[in-house]
Amino acid sequence: MECGSLLRLFAFGCFALPAHEPKLTRHAVFRSVTCVSAGQVEMANLDFYALGDDLRDLVLFLTSETDVVIYEQSSRFDCEPRQFRSLSELETVFRLGAYRAGYLQLWSPTVMTPPIIRRIDLTGVSGHTFRYSVEGAGLIQLYLDGLKDGIIYHTHFGHWNEAGARKRSMHSADDCDWLALRKLSGQIQRHIQRKFAVARLHARPILRHAFESVGEGDGLWFGPDVHRLDSKHVVALH
Repeated sequence: MECGSLLRLFAFGCFALPAHEPKLTRHAVFRSVTCVSAGQVEMANLDFYALGDDLRDLVLFLTSETDVVIYEQSSRFDCEPRQFRSLSELETVFRLGAYRAGYLQLWSPTVMTPPIIRRIDLTGVSGHTFRYSVEGAGLIQLYLDGLKDGIIYHTHFGHWNEAGARKRSMHSADDCDWLALRKLSGQIQRHIQRKFAVARLHARPILRHAFESVGEGDGLWFGPDVHRLDSKHVVALH
């Protein structure tokens, strides 16, 4: 399992984020855990490059053609976690296409029971006492990323499979219909790869708006390298 996958483990209920951490960030995760190597595939992942219009198209698909309800992964301090049932609701909170725009949980009622809303008491955060984390073995993570200083960073879609959840999740894997999750995940991933993608960098789909931005001179981050339109690894699909 890649170190970059470890942020996902918090969302699945594998690890508890320290109460003194003011925000859930990749850096906080890397300070808190060690990389795990797995003998079998335990997570379904799709990393892809997307900017504002691409992510709007994706959210419209999720809210109109699936039963997904979108939650923020971690609430604001001293507040209940927010859920979003439309693109307009989401855009009042997150700037789609921006760098590290937001960390989301996708819940499907056909896949699992309602998510666990876990209260986390805060220590060392002046003026604040608690926040909430949205968790569950059958949730799908959507980590929105985007453009910073002329570089496009990948958005992440991912979730446990049953083997991974039973091995690592602190929440029950019995609350999830794993076949339904596999079908939903496949539906979403196929839509991203077949309907939205216009190019690829290695195996990562590049969506239309992101590819247009690359054509105007922006780069694609594929750590630690940055690829541009003339890279032999950037391949147009149409």
